[in-house]
Amino acid sequence: MNEAVDALMATTRLLVGVATRALEDLGMTLPQFRLLLVLDELGPSAGTVAAGRLGTAASSVTRLGDQLEASGHLTRRRDPANRSVVVLEPSAAGRAVVDTVLTRRRDALAELVARLPPEQRTALTAALSALREAAGADYGTGPVELMTP
Repeated sequence: MNEAVDALMATTRLLVGVATRALEDLGMTLPQFRLLLVLDELGPSAGTVAAGRLGTAASSVTRLGDQLEASGHLTRRRDPANRSVVVLEPSAAGRAVVDTVLTRRRDALAELVARLPPEQRTALTAALSALREAAGADYGTGPVELMTP
């Protein structure tokens, strides 16, 4: 069991490296990207909803939103039904960053998987699928949480 845990620890570092490298030259931090990714998935959402999805404080989302709005990657507006609620949404530039980063991640992972012989690819797929299934919802196995620190 310790060997499996050690292998997963090393793999986690590898995946964080892939995620971080995918952001290179885009002028964006991983937390900023995570917010854009959540909003891209959820659609226009209140900051508190995004904070809940990220497992962080609403004040953190406000700070990230300030940075992303200043860089042109996010728009904010008041909810007409409740003026105390601020709705966040990626701008066209923010959605382009999400698309670029996800494409870079997919390409990097495809390159790594292609280095494995076919039988190891099959075993990898089965093992990772089993691990995700065993984790269930307790470990954020949805599309936004994957490959985030």
